[in-house]
Amino acid sequence: MLPSHDATTGRTTGSFASPAGAADSSRRRALVTLGALGVGLGTPGLASAATSDDQFSSELASAQNSTDFARLLRLARVPSLSLAVIERGRTRTQSVGVRRSGEPASATADTVYAAASLTKIVASYVILGLVHEKRLDLDAPVHTYLALPDDDAASRAITARHLLSHSGGWRNWRFDATQRLTADFTPGSRWSYSGEGFFFLQRIAEQITGTAFAALARQRVFEPLGMTRSSLAPLPALSALLASGHDGRGRPNPTAENDPASALQQLMSSRGKAMDEARVEDLEAALRTASPTRAVLPVFLTINAAASMLTTANDFARFLQHLVGSSSRSPVSSAIVADMMKPQVRGNEAIQWGLGVGLEEVGTSRCAWQWGDNPGFKNFCWFDPAAGRAMVVFTNGDRGARVYERGVRALTVDDHPGFLWA
Repeated sequence: MLPSHDATTGRTTGSFASPAGAADSSRRRALVTLGALGVGLGTPGLASAATSDDQFSSELASAQNSTDFARLLRLARVPSLSLAVIERGRTRTQSVGVRRSGEPASATADTVYAAASLTKIVASYVILGLVHEKRLDLDAPVHTYLALPDDDAASRAITARHLLSHSGGWRNWRFDATQRLTADFTPGSRWSYSGEGFFFLQRIAEQITGTAFAALARQRVFEPLGMTRSSLAPLPALSALLASGHDGRGRPNPTAENDPASALQQLMSSRGKAMDEARVEDLEAALRTASPTRAVLPVFLTINAAASMLTTANDFARFLQHLVGSSSRSPVSSAIVADMMKPQVRGNEAIQWGLGVGLEEVGTSRCAWQWGDNPGFKNFCWFDPAAGRAMVVFTNGDRGARVYERGVRALTVDDHPGFLWA
C-alpha cells in the first residue's frame, strides 16, 4: 500500500512558496461568482507532426472568444496570462494582457514568466536522467553522496526517491540560520512538500557531474528541445523579456533590495563565465556579497532547482510536447516519463505523488500536474502522456490561481483534483 498524506502538513510562505493552501480556497469560491469563461486559441505555436486536429479545432472554436479572458483578468486584477495547449501532436497558444500594469507592452507566447515550482518538473527530468545513467541510485541514502545539512537519525534514511516525491520529511524552506533541517517523520511514510529536498538534489547533481545544475538543465533539456528563452538562471537576455510580477491588487511588485542576482552576474562575468555555470558555492558567495546579514540558505539563492526557472508558453510547450509525444522520445526519455508517472505516496482518493510530479485521477485518465506559486506569479500545468495531451498557464499576478483554474476548466471536460489540493 502507498503511504498516507498527513493532513496537518500545509503550505509555508516565503521567496518560493509551496502548495496552494487555505488562501486558495477563498480564490476558488470567488471564481464561482465570475461566470463561465470561454477560451479562443489563436495561431499555432510550435511546429509539430502532421496529425489531424479537426476535433481539437472544433472544440476550441466552440469556446467563447478571448474577450472573456480579458474580463477575467480585470476582475482578478491580474495583468496577463499566457497559455499553451497540446493535443494530438499540435500546440496552440493564447496570450492576453500586458507584461506590466500601466505599460503598453502586450504579453505574447514568447513573454518570459517566472515558472516558480514548474521548475521542479524540469529538475526531476534532469535528476532521473542521472538515475538512468546509473550515476545516481534512487534508493540509496542521499547522505552517501553528500553530507546532510543536519545529521539526524531519521534523515539518514532519506533517498532521492523520497525527495522527488516530497516524502522525505523535510520542511519546505528554512528562513533563518537557527532552523534545522531534520526529518519530521519516517521517510516514505507521508507526504510533505519540500523545496529543500529539491535543492539538496541540486547539490548532489553538481557533486556527481561537476557541472552547475542550471547548465545541466540547459544541456539536457533546453538546448535539445530548442527552448531558447528558458533558463534556471536570470540571464540578462531573458530579464529584458520578463513579465513583471504583481500583488493581489494588481500593483507591480517592488524591485528586490540587495538582489544577489546582480552580484552573481558580476562574479561570473569576472571569471569569463555565463550565469548558468554558477554552482552552489558561487550562489552562496553572491548572496554574502549582496546581503551580508542574510542567512545563507537555499530559499535565498538565485538559482534553485525547486523554483527559479524563467520560461515562456512557447518554450514550456516544447517540453510538455516532449513528455507526451511518445513517438518523438528516445527509449531513455520514455523511461524517465514512465518513472515520473509511477505513484510513490498517496494524498487522498484522487491525488498521489510520483517522481517529481503530482498525479491525479481525471475521469479514466491519470494526469501529472504541478502548480507554481512565487510572489507575483501563479502558474499551473498538467500532462497526460497516455493521451498525448497537456496544458500550461502562466500568470503574473498574485490572484493568478483564479485565472488559471478557470482557463484549464474551459478547455478540459473534467475538473482537476489538483485545484483542491492543500
